[in-house]
Amino acid sequence: APLVPDASVDLVVSNCVLNLVHGEDKSRLIREIFRVLKVGGRIAISDIVSDEAVPQHLKADPELWSGCVLAELEAAGFHGIAIEEWAEEPFAVVEGIEFRSVTVTAHKGKQGPCYETNQAVVYRGPWRRVEDDDGHILVRGERTAVCEKTFRLLTSGPYGGETIPVSPRLTVAATEECVFDCTRPQLRDPRETKGAAYRETQAPASGADESCC
Repeated sequence: APLVPDASVDLVVSNCVLNLVHGEDKSRLIREIFRVLKVGGRIAISDIVSDEAVPQHLKADPELWSGCVLAELEAAGFHGIAIEEWAEEPFAVVEGIEFRSVTVTAHKGKQGPCYETNQAVVYRGPWRRVEDDDGHILVRGERTAVCEKTFRLLTSGPYGGETIPVSPRLTVAATEECVFDCTRPQLRDPRETKGAAYRETQAPASGADESCC
């Protein structure tokens, strides 16, 4: 009988709490955080991490509890997981293991059906290629075909500044949407967004700078 209802919270903040939870209970705690967050909600965690696996005799020291939750957040279903702050200098070094403060954020909302609406995204760079939390490979400068849900995610929130949205010239009506085919070619042909019959010709606006510089 959980005290907090499902999907009832916009933001969960954790400040040096997760490392006080027994290791075997951390996954359950993160799943509970995911449960209570609304779609579009997020979590911000500040805690201590180590740069190496901590041996058992140090884990038993209550003053040295530490851990990393990135993999746990991903397993729980979060997306847009990012290290927002990373202390340059460790606050402690024990037996050659460095302990430092970090702040991590993550978002809820990538779950749900995928519908075809002829949308695409173009990854701006600077990396040649990247992979999102659902396994979509985005290659710099290429029009990657995505479903309506992924288009919404990758053009807002933590990804908004990284991608260029390519919307269809004619909006696909909700009654005409079909399930997005994940086996389709990765790239989106321009005619899928502009329309196969699109043949408009438009002269440069009067006074427009026609130079390439």
